[in-house]
Amino acid sequence: MDYREKIMEEFIRLFVQKSCKDINVDEIAENLGISKRTIYETFSSKGDIIKQTLNHYQTLAHSRTLEYCRGEVNPLKKMLKMSFFIIENLKYISMARLVSLKKYYPEIAEELIKEHSAFMKDSMLKIYYKAQDEGYIFSDIEPEFLLALLISGERDPRQRTIHFMGKEHDVIKLFSAHLFTIIRGVSTLQGVEICDAFFKEYLKDKIFS
Repeated sequence: MDYREKIMEEFIRLFVQKSCKDINVDEIAENLGISKRTIYETFSSKGDIIKQTLNHYQTLAHSRTLEYCRGEVNPLKKMLKMSFFIIENLKYISMARLVSLKKYYPEIAEELIKEHSAFMKDSMLKIYYKAQDEGYIFSDIEPEFLLALLISGERDPRQRTIHFMGKEHDVIKLFSAHLFTIIRGVSTLQGVEICDAFFKEYLKDKIFS
């Protein structure tokens, strides 16, 4: 592993734990047992570390998402698998980390959001259209509208928990239930069968355990 990879790995390890504002180059150098000079020979600035690292890991996450769903031939099941794989990976970076990124490095945050939106459009919408063409989703539901419904949950799953009626609830579970309900709600009878089978196989224990 070269210095670039080591530095990026150390940054993402720290970023999971705290704000990008509170991560400094001295800390990265000390943790890796290298000099700051070595870091600045690899990256031009702290901002460059953040940009290259988050771009790298987002690209990696997109590749893993596509690979996870590659062998699935049924478009509706593929849509479900991709959606819930993305949700599962959201939990690794808290909402607080992303808020700090938008505050202190807005251009980097904007670029990441733009790239993720392009990924969603290029991959997810193609699957939605195919599921619709094959009769799994009602033909009068615009795929862009469906995508908007899927991401319209009030709470971001990276917020971990929500306090409601005197109890803490896992937001990943709430968001998963919201997502599944929306997809099942726009599915034809043929699609509902796929959704219910998927729920029993993949989701029942995750949502209600």
